[in-house]
Amino acid sequence: MVTTQATKTNDPLTLMTEDVVGMAEAAKLFPGGVSVASIYRWADRGVKGVKLETIRYGSKRQTSVQAVHRFLKRTQ
Repeated sequence: MVTTQATKTNDPLTLMTEDVVGMAEAAKLFPGGVSVASIYRWADRGVKGVKLETIRYGSKRQTSVQAVHRFLKRTQ
């Protein structure tokens, strides 16, 4: 799925069809690695008006490899 800044893919069903990872694993996907706290902050508050897409499974919060790539592309 190709996404642009104007297109929102915050649809949980779309995210569930991607390669879902936990927040700690998502932190390792960022260049140089980042803290898990940063991942949660980017999901809650965003960077440059862009939030990291996440889904919740009960009390667990997850994202996808593709969502991390979209987030990096949009915030550069």
